[in-house]
Amino acid sequence: MRQIIRKHFSIGAANFTKSLLCMGALFFFNCAHADWTELDKSDEITYYWDKESVKAIHVTRYAWTLADLSKTSQAPTGDDYQSLLTRWRVHCKTDMFIKISESYFDKPKGKGREVAALDDPEWRIGEKPIRPGTYVSALKKQLCSAQGT
Repeated sequence: MRQIIRKHFSIGAANFTKSLLCMGALFFFNCAHADWTELDKSDEITYYWDKESVKAIHVTRYAWTLADLSKTSQAPTGDDYQSLLTRWRVHCKTDMFIKISESYFDKPKGKGREVAALDDPEWRIGEKPIRPGTYVSALKKQLCSAQGT
């Protein structure tokens, strides 16, 4: 009887593990996939933002941007990278922003290996002004006008 129970348990555990792996893969692919919309472009770099990532809290917006470089550059770790994902907090009324997190990738469009990640532990006190004509001002315009703020 114990052998039958062990056999059923091991089959159940294997199926459970496969199910967890499948659910994890689906979660990863849904999170990794974003609908990037072009925000600003120059010869050296193209900036995109993800409309689906926007979270509105009062007059503040949180969003992800993607920067694709035309040439490989060096991350803070010294590794080469071609794209950069950045998490922002933008204040719609005060024209201030904070860069919360950055992830550097060795391939375009945030793909490939993450070669560096910087999460600013002091982001709550590091507000900076949004300068006119920058891609951050273009991001603020998209984030804040879309929400009617």
